[in-house]
Amino acid sequence: MRKLKPSFQHLINENKNKIQQDRRLMDEIEERIDYRHEHAIKQKVTKNKG
Repeated sequence: MRKLKPSFQHLINENKNKIQQDRRLMDEIEERIDYRHEHAIKQKVTKNKG
């Protein structure tokens, strides 16, 4: 890969960091959704038993 101007390289690095942050955030959101989904299923099951 050829060497880019420092300003472009800086932008690319910023974008890479932003993408990594966004991925972590998305993973966190998915975990919350999974948790809430499991919790909702458990509540539904306990309601049907009662």
